[in-house]
Amino acid sequence: MDYAALRGPSAMPVAARSAQTSGHANHRLISAEVDMPLNLCTTTLALLVYAGLAGAAESGFGELPAGSVSTSETHDVAAEICRDHLFDPAAVPVVLPVDYRLASAAHASKMDPALEALLLKFPKLREYALGSLCFVSAGRFAVDGVSVQAAPALPLAFWWAVAEGPRHAAMRGKTAWVQLGSWYSSSTTSRPAVLRTDPMAEFSDVRVEPVDSNRWRVRLAMPSETVTAEVSTSGRLVPSRAEQPGYMSVPMSGPAADYFSVFTYFGHHHQSARGEWRATGTGVFSAAFSIEGEAGVFGTGFQAGWKSRAGLYRFSSQ
Repeated sequence: MDYAALRGPSAMPVAARSAQTSGHANHRLISAEVDMPLNLCTTTLALLVYAGLAGAAESGFGELPAGSVSTSETHDVAAEICRDHLFDPAAVPVVLPVDYRLASAAHASKMDPALEALLLKFPKLREYALGSLCFVSAGRFAVDGVSVQAAPALPLAFWWAVAEGPRHAAMRGKTAWVQLGSWYSSSTTSRPAVLRTDPMAEFSDVRVEPVDSNRWRVRLAMPSETVTAEVSTSGRLVPSRAEQPGYMSVPMSGPAADYFSVFTYFGHHHQSARGEWRATGTGVFSAAFSIEGEAGVFGTGFQAGWKSRAGLYRFSSQ
């Protein structure tokens, strides 16, 4: 099963065999492109990103509903790199939107023989949740029309999990993920602006760096652990076959559980990728990447070339 298909074109997300390419949306990327029908379980970001404007002033974007709290746009995405994984939801106490719940690995395995084989070997994983950690290098990221980046490319990362729950009237497209975390470069020029469009934003040492024409290096430093990866791509960039412009809606969590983002996006291209992922320290990603055999089930997803526009909305506005 390619969980990237669940993510939608960016948007954030991605799990496929290690030799396959993923499909997120964004940012927040919007991680993931949807070339396939939405699967039961749902990842990227990717992943993957925040943009919100009532109306479609630029050709290519779809129209978003009125009433957004803020607007943002992501352009010139050179790379969206995602890694799907399993994690123990009991180890990540988080407040989800009302009546939302995380999907279980057991639910997803019904359509994924490789995942089912892993769960048969380790039954305790059946109740684990499905997550996707995505990294994005954006050439332009603006909130309410104002750029918030200090360098030519803005690195950011987001963590989404497959979930299900009720829809708000303003939601568009698939609603298969909830956001559990997001990180922006500490060099961001206006943190208040970023927080207006992503109330979950943290500011950290996050890097998405090209090493050469077909290699990337990513890094995310968190208080208790650090994630790094060396990613190589091969083959040509293949344009998405999904209908464009695309839409997806992603609820937030924790203190921001009253918010959700609606994305419209276009331009996703996929490329085959392989990644060597490491997490040092103690935390959810260190535990996830240390599960025996999981790297044979979840691969690295790579997308580029997309643009997104998104609006931030509140459940309580309904």
